[in-house]
Amino acid sequence: MKICIVSDFFIPHYNGGGERRYYEIAKRMVVMGHSVDLICMKIQGVNSTETIDGINIYHLGPTIRKPPYRNLFNFIHFIIAAFWWMIKHDYDVIDAQTYAPLIPGFLAAKIKGIKVIGTIHDVSSAGTDQWLIFPGLAMLLEKILVKLPFNKIITVSYSTRNALIENYGVNPKRIQVVHNGVDLELIDSVKVDEKYKNSIIYVGRLAPHKHVDDLISALKSLRNQIPTIKLKIVGNGIEKENLAKMVTTLGLDNNVEFLGELDYKDVILEIKKSNVLVLPSTREGFGMVLAEAGACKVPVIAYRTGGVVEIVEDGKNGFLVESRDIGGMAEKIQFFISNNDITNQMGLYGYKKVENFFKWNRIVKTLIKIYRD
Repeated sequence: MKICIVSDFFIPHYNGGGERRYYEIAKRMVVMGHSVDLICMKIQGVNSTETIDGINIYHLGPTIRKPPYRNLFNFIHFIIAAFWWMIKHDYDVIDAQTYAPLIPGFLAAKIKGIKVIGTIHDVSSAGTDQWLIFPGLAMLLEKILVKLPFNKIITVSYSTRNALIENYGVNPKRIQVVHNGVDLELIDSVKVDEKYKNSIIYVGRLAPHKHVDDLISALKSLRNQIPTIKLKIVGNGIEKENLAKMVTTLGLDNNVEFLGELDYKDVILEIKKSNVLVLPSTREGFGMVLAEAGACKVPVIAYRTGGVVEIVEDGKNGFLVESRDIGGMAEKIQFFISNNDITNQMGLYGYKKVENFFKWNRIVKTLIKIYRD
């Protein structure tokens, strides 16, 4: 098959969960003998055309200087450029990601009479922190775009599927869940001789809805009991400056380290060296880093939201805490740091869960079957 994937950005130039998903999926499709074109926005300093692991990548439209931040003209420019690209090229199926790529993917496919899939990674929940850019317009467009008559809608969790049905009235027969996965072989190849002591890690964007501020507050409450406690924060984003100021204000400069963006293997190394991974996000379609932590045999703590509950079995591979419950989060962190044997047992359970449910090869076979059907 000749497959076109439409996304806002792509790795290694932007390392979001959706970008990681389609890198892992596309490179395996290439190995299986399929031709994969991935079209996305241009990024300053990146060539317009690239080939990564056999994936043909075409950067179209405006040049974005600091992804993911774009203005309205950037979105419109990309939608038009992506639409004309797909009109001029022949594909068997188009797989368009949320949200801007859904528009050109849907229109081009319908005009050319080919199949189109809309992949909905997550949907917003109540609150003003759910969108980084144009929150009012984004919420309105979300309601419209998820209802477009795609041949099939793919979601990454049953939580997102249920939200589409219950909140947006999407026909459940049109939706199929295809979870995210992890590259277990790659993660197993990263070896660690010794773990850090009293160490917590956060991996992800520094965006408002990720609520890393809650994690820093929890750390503050724990420092008196565990003076050597350490939090490593991996990732960048709009909240970084605010979080750095908060750390200084709370007198936690010796307890918090901002590592910025790291290569994927270095991210895995840092997770493996940590005692627990914490994801205090109030909006997650899946929470890929939770599965990656499981593959690293590291237990997790997360807010009980979205697709998180499909990865974290409370009390088995980690703990679920109610959203914004900072005291509950601190209590669970202290539990892991104080109970090494249970921490190790829960980490092993997480590994087995990944091995059984979240391996990319199985996921790609499911996706190819959907494309063919």
